[in-house]
Amino acid sequence: MKKIIFIFFTFSGIYNGIAQNPALAVDTGTVGKKLKTNSRPDMAGTGIVKEKPVVQLFPNPAKNKVELEIKGFDPGYMQIILLSNNGKAVKEEKRLIFSGDETIVLMFSQDPGLYYLLLKQGKKSIRTKLVIQ
Repeated sequence: MKKIIFIFFTFSGIYNGIAQNPALAVDTGTVGKKLKTNSRPDMAGTGIVKEKPVVQLFPNPAKNKVELEIKGFDPGYMQIILLSNNGKAVKEEKRLIFSGDETIVLMFSQDPGLYYLLLKQGKKSIRTKLVIQ
């Protein structure tokens, strides 16, 4: 009597691994750990997670110079607008960004008071308060 043994291989695991988006891949070393990120979930179903723009400025209050630490922008030109408390643009600059995460130094000579700093690039924009002494 002959015994016939059937071995079935499925390629679903390999196919699933190849088709998986690398940006959404799970790192087994970080399973169970909470990761701190400034990205938002993929709402369009494209698998591309876009990073939300973030800006930190220091010192605040400032005298005549402020450093902007930006994250989440694309390489290219960015428009920086300094707005007075009543919404009037008092200073505008266009800066070239080489990477999305970098530090920009902004010089100004404005009267003391409350101002808003507006950063715009395409559809991305962010506004933050700035106090000038």
